[in-house]
Amino acid sequence: MVHFAWAVGSLLLLNACGLSAQTTQPVDYADTPEALATVQDERIVEASGIVASRVNAGCHYVHNDSGDLARVFLIDRAGRTRLVIQLKGIQSVDAEDIAIAPGAKAGTYDVCLADIGDNSATRHNVAIYRFAEVALPGQTTDAITVDATAYTLRYPDGPTNAEAFFVHPRTGDGYVLTKRLDGRPRLYKLAAPWDAKAETTLTPVKTIDLPPALPLARIVTAADISPDGLRVAVRCYLNGWEWRLPTDTPDKDFEHIFDSPLVGLALPPERQGEALCYAADGQALLTVSEGRNPILWELRAVTPTSQARR
Repeated sequence: MVHFAWAVGSLLLLNACGLSAQTTQPVDYADTPEALATVQDERIVEASGIVASRVNAGCHYVHNDSGDLARVFLIDRAGRTRLVIQLKGIQSVDAEDIAIAPGAKAGTYDVCLADIGDNSATRHNVAIYRFAEVALPGQTTDAITVDATAYTLRYPDGPTNAEAFFVHPRTGDGYVLTKRLDGRPRLYKLAAPWDAKAETTLTPVKTIDLPPALPLARIVTAADISPDGLRVAVRCYLNGWEWRLPTDTPDKDFEHIFDSPLVGLALPPERQGEALCYAADGQALLTVSEGRNPILWELRAVTPTSQARR
């Protein structure tokens, strides 16, 4: 019954949105996502963000929504927790997304926990907590504590709620997409290099008009950027969308991606879908829902996509 409801909902969305088959990248996804595993850890009860590890093959960082400790879980494709990472001295208010950023040295990566939730729009500032990617230890370790750098941010036009954050894989620029009920999320930029010594005012980029669709298919709850920096996917409660750039687009023109046509994504039926990421090789999208023992889903690409540029 769930799969039938998903199929009907997808057809309604496709018909409502008049989606075009033409894209700037030769990317097609499978017609339906695959259930990889059930997340087994009883501590993961409100999964609100997911991102693929770059140093632990087949593993993904996930975190809970508001009310949890400032911690991140590293899970594998079988839904097992391999490591719990506690952020030393950090008190998270409402962590809503997680991203991978290029590290200080070539070939290294940082994990960014985005504490940007603000349902009541009362927070005068929000934060990103950033720490170096952690390779799984050779022996079994349940938990570790890491030092994280806190970046304090504010919006130029007052408090707002957001649940989507991603970082360009080469420029290191961060982007926040706000959560709006009218299907018109606002895009803000955190230009690199980030400053941890002072509060940073985010730069407004543009207001985005998502295609006409059911209301729950226009509320952005997560976002990620592909490893090659040429695709951006967003998660809404009922579905997803993807922007695509031509393969020869220089990094300085990245933000033109938000002027390109949107492509609809057939994401899985979830109780409360608030987490989405690209696989580390860019060949799939993965999602996980809030709630106990959620399913880890994967939507595979069925045509080759460009590999991450060096």
